[in-house]
Amino acid sequence: MAISLNAALIQPSAAQLSQSSQPLTAKTLSEDLLKTAVNINPAAIYHPGDETPAPSPTMESIETWIGRSQSPDFPQVAERHKNAHQSLKYSFEEFQSALAHAYPDLADKKFGFTIQADGSLKALNSSGQLSSSDMNRLNNLLNASSSLKSAASSYRDASIDLVAADSVWGGSYVGGYNLNKENFANTIDLGALFLKKGSVPNAETLNGFFSSQLWSKGERMTRETETVMLAERNKIDVTA
Repeated sequence: MAISLNAALIQPSAAQLSQSSQPLTAKTLSEDLLKTAVNINPAAIYHPGDETPAPSPTMESIETWIGRSQSPDFPQVAERHKNAHQSLKYSFEEFQSALAHAYPDLADKKFGFTIQADGSLKALNSSGQLSSSDMNRLNNLLNASSSLKSAASSYRDASIDLVAADSVWGGSYVGGYNLNKENFANTIDLGALFLKKGSVPNAETLNGFFSSQLWSKGERMTRETETVMLAERNKIDVTA
């Protein structure tokens, strides 16, 4: 008996993969998903050990010095200064008159003078007209006049009191300077106060005023120099 074997034919499945015509697109995350992503993936990792301390604000102290106000007795001090100015003027005019009679060559030249800390008078060659010999003669003649030396000393003391009695920031505007016996000779030319003043203002004319000389050559007052000045004034008041 003949047996014949037939191979079974397996038919392919009718289901076939077909290429989708819809393109792939990137889908945006919804707002809720974004929040979740942010919470899961923080932007920066916090390391306590690496923290840079915030700079603390620094405090800067600024001190402002106002200075003293004008003394209540300033008008009386100013009057004494005015009288001392007149006395010095008369004494200097007498000296110039005697100089013109005895030494006309010196009298014809312009010169100034001041008073030093020790009370001696010093000739000043302010105009540049004096020779060294002229300076020596003038110094001897100035110091030989006891009345001129006394008047100059009184004027210096009155000037120092005037400046000390005025306000640093107002008043007659001379209180902002430190005037004493040590720096008076470098500040005030007494002879310049009595030069004839022309009608046209110039440097020589301005030097004819005590305040102008003080403003241009004076030592400015400071907190420290004011403290010393007030201490000296109180010492004088106590012993008076």
